[in-house]
Amino acid sequence: MTVTAEQIQEWKEKYGGVYELPIEDKSVFLREPRMPDFKRAFTAMQKGGDIAFGEDMLNTLWLEGDEEIRKNDEYFLPARKELVDFFNYPDAVTKTVKNGTEITVEDSKCTVRVITREDIRMAEKRNPSGKPFQTQEALFDQIVLSKDAAYNDKDNPQIRFPLYQAIEKLQNKKIASLKKL
Repeated sequence: MTVTAEQIQEWKEKYGGVYELPIEDKSVFLREPRMPDFKRAFTAMQKGGDIAFGEDMLNTLWLEGDEEIRKNDEYFLPARKELVDFFNYPDAVTKTVKNGTEITVEDSKCTVRVITREDIRMAEKRNPSGKPFQTQEALFDQIVLSKDAAYNDKDNPQIRFPLYQAIEKLQNKKIASLKKL
């Protein structure tokens, strides 16, 4: 397998980020995942567990590589483990403001109002089949008061993952601990 600098540049223009994942004497080139890729992989995980998640992500993002990585467990299992690095996005910064909470992801800001149990109930109703991330998307759409243009891109995991984590934290400001007596 020979991948040229020109090929890598073409992939970058087409897909954005490109990654090389070497595993000892084998290597694979992967494109940067988007939210639809994560949704598909999490759906696979719901049906078939962590292995299905890894298989789906590897197959979906695969650009070029040694087929042994897909077929041979000695290569696949460490490759699957490395795919977790795609989830390493910077945390959102939250700040209480007059009418709610300001959430900053990278340099983009949005303001959301206080989340109620009815908001969560309505968001869950908009996702009756329990598809990954749809409840979070629906909840954000319900509570957002203002947002920069970056928040319109529902396929950008660099914005969406930190945003969803921030919204989750806003729902759980108080600490609860169940104690058996």
